[in-house]
Amino acid sequence: MNRIRKKPFYVLMMLILGTLAALPWLAVSYTLTLFFFLSVYLTLALSYDIVGGYLGYINLGHSTSFGLGAYTTAILLNQGYSLGVALGLAILLAAVFATLVSYPLFRLRGAYFALATFGLISLIEVVVTNLRELTGGSGGISTPPGNNLLPAYYLAIVIVLGTMVFSYYLARSQFGLALFSIREDEEVSRSLGVPTSLYKCLALVISSVPASLIGGVYVWNMTYISPHSVFGLEIALSPIVMAMLGGTGTMVGPVFGAIFITLVQEFLWTKVPYFHLTMYGTVLVLLGLFMPGGLVRTRWMQPLLQRLGLGEELTYFKKS
Repeated sequence: MNRIRKKPFYVLMMLILGTLAALPWLAVSYTLTLFFFLSVYLTLALSYDIVGGYLGYINLGHSTSFGLGAYTTAILLNQGYSLGVALGLAILLAAVFATLVSYPLFRLRGAYFALATFGLISLIEVVVTNLRELTGGSGGISTPPGNNLLPAYYLAIVIVLGTMVFSYYLARSQFGLALFSIREDEEVSRSLGVPTSLYKCLALVISSVPASLIGGVYVWNMTYISPHSVFGLEIALSPIVMAMLGGTGTMVGPVFGAIFITLVQEFLWTKVPYFHLTMYGTVLVLLGLFMPGGLVRTRWMQPLLQRLGLGEELTYFKKS
C-alpha cells in the first residue's frame, strides 16, 4: 500500500531525472550554469538541515565546510593532484575540522551556538586571507583553466541526488530518530540512554561531507574563488534561509526553498542588480509572520505532498 501511495513521487522523480540528464542538449550554457548553481544551493540547504532541522541547532557556520572543500580542492589541483584525490582530501579535511570544533561548539545552545558558529566563518576567512603563499590571500586563488561546466553539472546532480536520498533515509533511521529526540528535549534523550554528545558530533561531521564535496566541484567549475566568495555573508545565510523557507526537518522542505530562492534571486539579479541581497531578510520576516513552519507545512501545500506520496514528511516530526 505504501508503494502505491508513493508511485506519483517515483514517476515525478523519473521525469525530473530524465529532464536533468537531457538538459545539456536542450538548453544553452546560461541555463546549464543556472542549474549548476541550483545544485550547489540544494546540496548546501539539504546538508545544513541535518544539524539545523533534524538536530535543531542553527548552524550559521555551515558554509565553512563549503569553503574548506573549495580551497582544499583548488590548492591540490594546482599542485597536480587529480580531481578525485582533491575531492577526497577536501572531504577528509572538512570532516576532521568538524570533529575538532564539535565539542566546544555543542557546549553552547540556542543563540549562543548560532553566534559561535557564525564567528567561526570570520575566523576561517581571516586565516585563509593571511595564508597568502598557500591560498592567494584576499586576491583569491585560481585553478587550471578548462571547460568543466558539463562534467561539473553532472557531478553536482549526482551529489544532490545522493544527498536527497541520504536525507530521506536518515530521517527514517534510528540515528535520525535520535537526532529528532535530541531536538525535542536533549535532557530527556540523555536520560533515556541516547549518547547525545556523540550523535551531535556525528551530525555535524555528516553534514560537512556534502557541503565540502560540492565546494570542491564548485571551484573546479568556476576555476577561481576568493575568501569572500566562499566565506561571505551571502553563502553563509543562503542554506539557512532556504531550509527555513521550505520547512526544516524534512527532505522536501530545503528542496522547495532552494528552488524558490534561487529562481527569484536570478530574476532580481537580472532586473534589479544587488537588490537580491535584501531578499534573505525579507524572507525571514515573512516566515516569522505568516509561515513559521515553512512552505511544506502550509495548508495549500499539504494536499500536493499527499498526492506525491510525501505526506509522511509532515507527520514524522511536526516541530520545525
